Amino acid sequence: MNINVFAACLSVILLSICGVKGAEPLSVGLVNVDRILKEYKPLNDKIDPLKTEAKDLDGAVQVRQAELETVANQARQTQPGSPEFQRLQIQLVKLQTDLQQFVAKGRHDLQQKEATVYLAFFRQLDAEISKYAKANGLKLVLRQYETSFEDGQSLPDVAKALNRTILYEEGLDITDSILKAMRTPASGGQR
Repeated sequence: MNINVFAACLSVILLSICGVKGAEPLSVGLVNVDRILKEYKPLNDKIDPLKTEAKDLDGAVQVRQAELETVANQARQTQPGSPEFQRLQIQLVKLQTDLQQFVAKGRHDLQQKEATVYLAFFRQLDAEISKYAKANGLKLVLRQYETSFEDGQSLPDVAKALNRTILYEEGLDITDSILKAMRTPASGGQR
């Protein structure tokens, strides 16, 4: 969605929530989900083993690729059309097929595990935000992205900073409160 269209839609939503002139001021909160993703240890404790598993998968793929390359080199050194050449070609095709299936299954399994972890996390986050918003009279909670205009940033980070939706806020960021609530055992969070 174009940022201008989004800003216009947000303005319409805010005006419709505020109602008529003189109505009670809109209670809004901002949550920096990027920061929570970085700082929430229980989530990172679940994601770190998946990162290790991904590295292990990459290592296993490299081993299989080396095996495939060895067979390909043997085929190049064999007389074309000979029975040995035909055997090596069949073996090469089988190794390529096996490698493709291995990579696809490995990536799929990792993505499924990661999706399960993130789904549980975002359900917990949504519940904490909802509970906090209701307890503090917030009518709207928006996602705030981590952005800045520092020198030496990557192009995607600069683009993210330039296209941010929230240009100014003062005292609306509830990220610390949400992190604290998620870390508190009584709220269902973990330390």
